[in-house]
Amino acid sequence: MRNYPKLKVAAVQASPVYMDMDATVVKACRLIKEAADKGAKIVGFPEAFLPGFPYWCYLDDPITLMPYTQLLFANAITCPGNELSQIAQCAKENNIYVVIGATERDGGSVYDTQFVIDDFGNIIGKHRKLKPMNSEKMIWGEGDASTMEVYDTPYGRLGSLMSCDHMNPMASMVMNAQKEEIHVASFPALSESPSWYRSYDVNWTLANCYSISNACFVIFSTSIVTQEMIDILCKDHPEYEKLLPIGGGKACVLSPNGLVISDTLPENEEGVVTADIDIAAIGIENFERDTTGHYCNPSVRLIVDRTPRKVVWFEGAEPDNYVPYDALKKYLEGGSVR
Repeated sequence: MRNYPKLKVAAVQASPVYMDMDATVVKACRLIKEAADKGAKIVGFPEAFLPGFPYWCYLDDPITLMPYTQLLFANAITCPGNELSQIAQCAKENNIYVVIGATERDGGSVYDTQFVIDDFGNIIGKHRKLKPMNSEKMIWGEGDASTMEVYDTPYGRLGSLMSCDHMNPMASMVMNAQKEEIHVASFPALSESPSWYRSYDVNWTLANCYSISNACFVIFSTSIVTQEMIDILCKDHPEYEKLLPIGGGKACVLSPNGLVISDTLPENEEGVVTADIDIAAIGIENFERDTTGHYCNPSVRLIVDRTPRKVVWFEGAEPDNYVPYDALKKYLEGGSVR
C-alpha cells in the first residue's frame, strides 16, 4: 500500500532586484531560506524571476525596446552556471526542493525557463515555455516537449508550467498523463484590469481549472511590480507608467478541488505563503475524474513528440583541429621546418 505523504509547500510572492542577476540570486536564496524556516519542503517562484519578467514587451515596438532586451540578454543565466550553482547550494543547505523561473541563455537565444532543483542541490530538470505569447515572442524562443517532465520526489510527483502554458489544454494533458500531484504554476505580476489576458481574473481561472481538471495541488507563485521597477522601465518613457500599476501579487496554494488552502498577502507585499497538503486527497479526486484515465475516451488521443527540436544536427566524428602552442614553437625556434 502506498504511503501518502503530508508536507508543507510554499509559494513566493516577490519582485526581483530588477535586471540585476547577482542581487536577485541573493534575494532568491533569502526567500528559499524563509520558506524552509517555515517548514516547507517545496517552494515555487514566479515566472522569469531571475532577473525579472520583461514587462516592456507590452509597452512599445521592438526597436524602441531593444536596450531593455539587450539588458536582459546580458543578465540571462546559463545552465550549468554560477547563478544556478548558488541556488542549488541554497536548496541543499535548506533541505528543500526549489522550482525557480529564469531567462536562460542558450547560444544566441534566450528562453523562459523553470529549473527544478532537489533538496540535495541537483538540477533534476527544466521546463521551457512551449509558446511565448504574442509580444513575448520578440524576446524568448520556444521550448518543446522534451522539457515537459514530471519528477518523482519523496513528497509526490512534481511538475511545473508558466503563465500562458496553462491556456493550452494539450500542455495540461501532457502533465496529467504523467500523474502530476504537485504543480508549480509560475506567473508574473497580475493586473487588476479585466480586459487584459495578463489580468488576475484570467490567470486565477487558469490555475483554478488546472488544479481541478488535473486533480493536483497547485503552488500559484506571482511576482510584484515595485516603484523601483517602474523607475527603471519608465526612466526615458514616462508614458509607460500608466501601463504598469504597482502590485500584482496574488500568490497562494490551491487544493485538488480548487480551494485556496494557504495564507495570502496583500498584492504589494513580499513574502512566502504556505499550506499543509496531504497527497492522499488526490486519490478521491482522481476516483471522480481522472482526465487521462477513466474519465477520458481513448478515441480522443494526443501523441507527444519528446525529441528535442534542434535545427542543426551534426553527424560523424567530432572534428579535432586543435594545435597546441608547444607544437608550434618548433617552427619559431628552428625556422622553417618541413
